[in-house]
Amino acid sequence: MPPWFRNYGKRIVKTPKCYFYDSGLASMLTRQPDAHSALAGPMGGPFLEGWIITEAVKAFLAMGRKPDLYFWRSHDGLEVDLLIGIKGKLHPVEIKLTSTPTSGHVGPLTRFLELAGDDAGDYGTLVCQVEDQKPLPGGHIAMPWHGFTHWLAEQLR
Repeated sequence: MPPWFRNYGKRIVKTPKCYFYDSGLASMLTRQPDAHSALAGPMGGPFLEGWIITEAVKAFLAMGRKPDLYFWRSHDGLEVDLLIGIKGKLHPVEIKLTSTPTSGHVGPLTRFLELAGDDAGDYGTLVCQVEDQKPLPGGHIAMPWHGFTHWLAEQLR
C-alpha cells in the first residue's frame, strides 16, 4: 500500500507497506498453529489490519474502481493505518485489536485531521472489536470489524 505524502508540516515515511491478501499463507509463514492462536497471539493485530486492508481493496474492486488507499506515517512515529479516498476526502482509519477503545486510540486520527485540513473527512474511524458502533472523543467513531465492509461499501456509493 502506498504512503500518503503531502507535506503536512512533518517529514514523512515514503516506503510502501506490504500486506498478504491470503491470510492462510501469512499464517503458514508465521507458523500459526490455528486461527484462534493467530488472533490471540502477538500477530493478532497485524492479522486484523491485513484483513481490513484486504476488505477495503475488495470493496473498491467490486465497484470497478482503483483502490484509493494509503497509509500515513511521520518520522516521529505518528501513524494512521489506513487513509481511504472517499468523495474527494481522505478518511483516516485506525485498526486495533481491542474491545475497549479509549481516547488514546484516536490520537493519530485527531492529529491527521488537524494536519490534513480540507483534504480530510469530518471524522476518523477506529475499527476494532466493539459489538456496536459507538462515538469516541473528538467526533470519531468506533466500528466493529465485522461492520467495516458494509460501511465502506455505503461510503463508496
